[in-house]
Amino acid sequence: MRHVLFSWVLSLGMAALCACSSAPAKKSDVDTKTLTAVDSTLVKKVAEDLVSKPPKVEVDLEAAHEFFFLAKRMEMRGDQRQADFFWKQAYKADPTSRYLGFGVAERLIAAGEDSLALVEAKKASQLKGKRTAAQYALLARLYVKAGEVDSCRKYFVMGLDSSRYQDMALLYDYSLFLEAVRDEKELVRVYDLLLPKVNYVSTLFQRQLALLLDLGRDSAVVDLFGKAHEATGDKQLLLQKVRGLMAMKRFKEAAAVVDTLTSAKPEDEEMTIMVLSSMPGDSAYAFAKKKYYEDGVRTPAVLCFIGQYEYDIGMRDSAKVHLLASVGKLQGQPKYANRAYLGLVNIFASEMNYAEAIKYAEKSDSVSNGDTRMLLASVYALADKYEKAFPLLDSLMTFWETWKPLPGVVDSVRLVQMNTEAQIKYLQILDIYSRALIGEALDLEKDLRADSAKKARAFDNRTRAEVMLEKFFAKDSSYSRVRLSMAMNLERLKRYDESFRHFEILLKQPDFSPHEMASTLNYYGYSLIELNRSPAEVEKGYKHVLEALALEKDGEGKDAYLDSKAWGLYRMGRFDEAYQAMQLIDHKKMNRDDVFWEHLGAIQEALGLKKEARKSYKKLLKLNPKHPAALKFFGKKK
Repeated sequence: MRHVLFSWVLSLGMAALCACSSAPAKKSDVDTKTLTAVDSTLVKKVAEDLVSKPPKVEVDLEAAHEFFFLAKRMEMRGDQRQADFFWKQAYKADPTSRYLGFGVAERLIAAGEDSLALVEAKKASQLKGKRTAAQYALLARLYVKAGEVDSCRKYFVMGLDSSRYQDMALLYDYSLFLEAVRDEKELVRVYDLLLPKVNYVSTLFQRQLALLLDLGRDSAVVDLFGKAHEATGDKQLLLQKVRGLMAMKRFKEAAAVVDTLTSAKPEDEEMTIMVLSSMPGDSAYAFAKKKYYEDGVRTPAVLCFIGQYEYDIGMRDSAKVHLLASVGKLQGQPKYANRAYLGLVNIFASEMNYAEAIKYAEKSDSVSNGDTRMLLASVYALADKYEKAFPLLDSLMTFWETWKPLPGVVDSVRLVQMNTEAQIKYLQILDIYSRALIGEALDLEKDLRADSAKKARAFDNRTRAEVMLEKFFAKDSSYSRVRLSMAMNLERLKRYDESFRHFEILLKQPDFSPHEMASTLNYYGYSLIELNRSPAEVEKGYKHVLEALALEKDGEGKDAYLDSKAWGLYRMGRFDEAYQAMQLIDHKKMNRDDVFWEHLGAIQEALGLKKEARKSYKKLLKLNPKHPAALKFFGKKK
């Protein structure tokens, strides 16, 4: 069209030039032809008229309609070639029709003529008529193929606006375009519109999730899981939402979600346990009971949590019932089963039911991949199963004493953390192993039938324990309980001055409970009294025992403290007061305590109560037939 127009303008110009000269042509005139001012004005006017008043387009509506209907008829017959022909004829008959123009462009696309289709679509887009989302979509898709990004985006947006974002195919194509140009922010917005329409199909859901995570939009991730759950009812999606809320420390929102749960599905159980960990003790206990007893989340893990909390606050009987009820139903849930096992180990150990304590400690070891093996060794030692405890402790000691991380596996920060954890494990082994050695030594020392080999073993145990405790202290001297073990063990090794130096430090520790401090004061005080190195030390020991009694007047250690007090008075020659203190002790509780009967007999003998002393020493001989004090008493009478 443009070439025709300019040819015609050029012809008119040449005609005007010829008309301007009436004289015959001369040779010299041919070489000197020029346009006059009048000629230029005329040419300019003609050109402007052609632009402002384009030639009228001939429209034959009747023919256009006839060809359009023929095209439709051919399409119904399946003759696409004839249909395409009639579409073009219809458009030729009415080149002002926007609808026909885009129709021709569509058929060119179907025929693989994308370049021609884009030309026709551009022309059609300039025509008057109804503008539809489909037309904008066609232009957008053609511009995609042509690689014109700005035009693509423009027509995609226009098409979606026109369809009020209800055209799923266009939304999806737009998302593919955005993927290609890597416009992640706009892509997130489009997927947010598209996902509800496709019921959160997995592939699109995962893509949206990945985008949000890459952009660091944690709140949007949580919202995505929530919307997906509402649309699909998939509890796994709700579980992920709660996990996200917990990770973001939005605990109240997580609890509100869990408060709506009313079934015993595994996801409900996991969500409930997860939220309970964020609540303060009493609130967590109340919430767990509500979920279990009222809301129907009657699962073994929730019952286990209830039992654990009851154990922690001293409700031992109730805890035992709930833990035993849950533990048999936690197969396949090793994390929760192990919690129940550990609670039962502590309960049965406190009841001195060591057979049951060992049973659950062994179960814990089996489900924890050896993580609770130190506990198992401790329970074996507590139950005097030293033949089982020591091999475990030896293997643990060897492992943690020589442990080193694999080079190059972790970064420097994690390496420091791993070394710290290994150090803690090693110190725990030193503590547990030393206490097991001391425990066996005590048993051997109390064995009245112990031969010289057993006595030597007891001494060797205490010596080995002392070495371990010194290693512990070389790495960390802040643990008061470990220092107490060292002080008591040194006293039994007759390294008194070293022992007493540790006791002096311990008496200044602010982290002892009243019961712990009372026990420490009594042990130290009695050691000074029993050693009897000087009146001053006995006096000092006696004062420490009085301090212990003041701290724990009615506690479980009261009778032992009264015995220490009486022995201190005896050492100071205050026999009447010593006897009065012994009368305050419940003698029935001390029926198997040879130290008590030794002290009572000595005090009675000092007071001249020969008959009473004889009875006391007879009881002492029954407990320990070789007790030197009792033998000496009866030797005098002989």
